[in-house]
Amino acid sequence: MRFSAALFIAALMCAAPAFAQTPQQRADLARAETVGRELYDHDRAAWLATDAMFEELGGPQNAQGQLRGWVTEREGETVIVTFIAEGRDESLYRAVYRGGALQEQGFSRQPLTGRQQRLYNARQAALQAQVGFCSQAYNSATLPRPDSDIIDVYLMPGTTDANEVIVGGYHRVAIDADGSIVETQSFARSCLTLRRDDPNMAGVQPTALFFTHIQSPLPTETHVFISLTQNLPLYVGTESGVWEVNGARIRFVQERSP
Repeated sequence: MRFSAALFIAALMCAAPAFAQTPQQRADLARAETVGRELYDHDRAAWLATDAMFEELGGPQNAQGQLRGWVTEREGETVIVTFIAEGRDESLYRAVYRGGALQEQGFSRQPLTGRQQRLYNARQAALQAQVGFCSQAYNSATLPRPDSDIIDVYLMPGTTDANEVIVGGYHRVAIDADGSIVETQSFARSCLTLRRDDPNMAGVQPTALFFTHIQSPLPTETHVFISLTQNLPLYVGTESGVWEVNGARIRFVQERSP
């Protein structure tokens, strides 16, 4: 469901928060904000790098037989995107993303590092997880945990329709040092999809998106990712109440009605 009623949203924003957060819940919200922003940076870096590479190749059709996959790595304020050559343990193309844009890009033949190989293998293992897919195309982000050897692979549904907002179908698959799946998390129970161009709202620009989330009492990193990607606030209804997710900021706005 999409809201464009400014008075309704204003009423939510003015409501007195009544949900008492535990220290663990505050930590979970902070993590969701941080990881959601990280997912956005990795996804945008890969998207811009892919477009740049295809332009230099003369179109995606010319990548066939040359490209095996890609990995993204966080290095300080930058995200490095490395495209992997088909049939070789070496790079094909490399791009550096920082400050919302590519700062460097070009063809580069370098041996893969052990870390890059492990990130690629983790993504391939995660794609074998028994989870429900909600799109023909999936993007991914591989995020090593800072306190262990686990790599969290996020599987995120993609679309070529600018007006389609896929809310369901997001998954996290944890891969250990041996390349085995040790945990899976699905962030929704259905393939919920919203439309920015709802015919019932013709001529009205959306100001926010609203949907219910029954998997957990708190919004998650995927909601932060969706808000950043769509450049719209989300109002997420959970068992605890209504939450506003505005970019990388999560805020409780209204207690659930009895």
